[in-house]
Amino acid sequence: MFGEEGILSPRRNCQYVEASPDADRMAVAVRGVFSAIAATGDIKGQARGGEFAGTTRMVAAQSTFWIAAAQAAELGFRPAKGDLLRLHGRSGEPSFAISAVHPTSMGDLNLLLVREDVAD
Repeated sequence: MFGEEGILSPRRNCQYVEASPDADRMAVAVRGVFSAIAATGDIKGQARGGEFAGTTRMVAAQSTFWIAAAQAAELGFRPAKGDLLRLHGRSGEPSFAISAVHPTSMGDLNLLLVREDVAD
């Protein structure tokens, strides 16, 4: 099996409150494929005629974690927006919050991630 292992920690999300652990879903080890692709985006605002002839570009990294259908079925729950994914095999054990979950037609899950600083 290819990929890397991470720890998926379910959390409850409430507006205006820091996410807290979800007692109904337990943290699990999950194997998947992590990728961080450099992405650029144009910032567009209001422009009239010759104003703002140049464009402003913003560079970011788009991070995803792909989980195969067989692995997703073994989780016991479906990952949700706000859950925490820690990649303990990487330097500094980076942590990511799930910003969206995109299932594929084959049952795989593609998790869109946002880097998060988590105090231990």
